Amino acid sequence: MFLEAVGGLLGLILLVIWVLTIADIVRSRLGAAKTSAWILIVLIVPFVGALLYWFVLRQPTEDEVQRRIDNERAMREGAHSAPFDSTSIRP
Repeated sequence: MFLEAVGGLLGLILLVIWVLTIADIVRSRLGAAKTSAWILIVLIVPFVGALLYWFVLRQPTEDEVQRRIDNERAMREGAHSAPFDSTSIRP
């Protein structure tokens, strides 16, 4: 019973990783040939293909890098303007 639950949970996690990987491959603008090749790799060897895509070959796009920089800048500016006690309780 326990092993079935663990196997089901691992299967669900792998399915989510697989779907997210395919969605990211389609969303990224790699070109038709590279997109088709990566989808085939992920479909044929799902977990290994996903690991290769996410950890070896996937690089953040310029838009993603700029978005991260803008978010960090906004967080820093917000931290400077926020009071030390950020509970929002006014005296």
